Formats: sequence, C-alpha cells, structure tokens
Amino acid sequence: MLWHTVSSTVKLTKKTTKQIISIRPHELRTWMVGHASVLINFFGTTILTDPVFVKWLPVPKRRVAAGLLPRHLPTIDYCIISHAHIDHFNRRSLRQISHKIRTVIVPKNCTDLLPSRFRHTIELGWNKTSVLQDLSITAFRPVHWGERYFWEHKGRGYNSYIVRKNGRSIFFCGDSAYGKFFKQIGYDHQPDIAFLPIGTYDPDSLKKIHMGPLDALRAFRDLKAKHFIPIHWGNFRLSAEHPYEPPRLLEALAERRGFSDRVHVLENGQSVAIPL
Repeated sequence: MLWHTVSSTVKLTKKTTKQIISIRPHELRTWMVGHASVLINFFGTTILTDPVFVKWLPVPKRRVAAGLLPRHLPTIDYCIISHAHIDHFNRRSLRQISHKIRTVIVPKNCTDLLPSRFRHTIELGWNKTSVLQDLSITAFRPVHWGERYFWEHKGRGYNSYIVRKNGRSIFFCGDSAYGKFFKQIGYDHQPDIAFLPIGTYDPDSLKKIHMGPLDALRAFRDLKAKHFIPIHWGNFRLSAEHPYEPPRLLEALAERRGFSDRVHVLENGQSVAIPL
C-alpha cells in the first residue's frame, strides 16, 4: 500500500509533555490534543472539541499520550461536542475539566449525558444557530449516527459545526462519511480551517460513516477551506488500517494535488498558527 513508500515525520509519543498555553487576542491557532480533541484559540476565544484525555475508552486502550492534560488547559470559553459516542463524548474527561469550561454545546437529546456540574449548556439541533457573546455557532447534519449504544432509541443528534467570529470561520466535522453537505457549507462559508477526520475506514463497510484521506480531501475541496487539519487518527485502534496510514496517505495525496502547504498534520501536543 502507498503508506509503506511515503516518508513522513509523523511520530506518535507515549508521554505528554508539560505545555504553557498562551492565548493571544489576534491569533488563530490550534493545538492537537488527540483523536478529535483540539484546542483552538479563535482570536482570544478558547474552544475545545470532543475532549478525551482518558487512557481507556474503556476499550480500546489509548495508543499514545494525549497532547495536553487537563491541568495544561486554559479556561475554555466553549466546549463543543459532536455526538454521543464514547470516543467523542467522554464523561470522565468532561468531569476532569468541568471547572475550566464556561459553556458546553451538545447535539439534540444529549444534555442528559453531561455531568451535573455543568451550569451553562446549549443543545443545538441541525441547521440551528446560537448567537453568543463573541461568536456564533451553527450545527449541521453529517453522515453518521448518534446513539451512544447500539440498543438505544433516544433520537440523539450528531453534529458538525461552523463557528464564526470577526468575519472568519472554522469547521469542525466530528465524525462523518463523505456527503453533499460539504458543498453547501463551502458555498455559504468557505471556512479558514477545516478539522476533518481521516481514520477508521477499514474495512470498507466503515466508509458508510467515516472518511479516509481521499474522501477527506474531497470534503476539503468541497468546503473551499483555506487550511485542513486532520483529526481522528492514530490515538485509538478502532479499525484495521495501520495507525500511520491515514496521515502518510493524506500527505502523499496533498503533495500530488499541489496543496501540501495547506494541509497540517499535527502530532499530539503540536500546534500551528494559521496565516490569515
């Protein structure tokens, strides 16, 4: 397969190193926590997505250390959760950071899963927008599913999000297969950053609800996004592909298409400031 022949600097680590996070008011920067967890400085507003810091889900075990630990985090203005699956909506991780979170945003019919210590919560359905003090956030329907367990029938939502501030926007996909909704978002928003999943696609049956690198690049193109930060790879063994295959294949495909400078593969703990 292609990933065997592609050289890459991607190297995952077993240890979390202490970091001092500096939030600057005129910067768009993101830190990779791991899996679908990213910390974003959106011009002085702090956003944390799908926080997962635990070593076990309970299964499988985390392959590599989280890039940041709860004690490293600044105060989080908005914690955004895409859906109720345990590798995205992790209650133990949320309890660890609840004292740092001002507002948590979840999909429809998911508030009951939050630890009781959260005081300010917003439940957002598809195509609904919440206008907050310093930004707005809109939920979209990805190609996925939302129940926490296979036997549930609670009609839990599952969201992708566009967050807007100062005339800029970021797109956080959460989990999704490739779908037509990316083109509509691209037509309306053309985000500055797209956080798109690239793992959990082998066997092929998983492609009904997840994207691999090729589909993620199609989504990136449809979104008309300026920059692409891949998520959902390497941290937990959820499927059969080699853990290094998604980022290496993505790098190779981006180079072939001539926009490798717009694709930022971040190891856990690394950060990048997005040029605007």
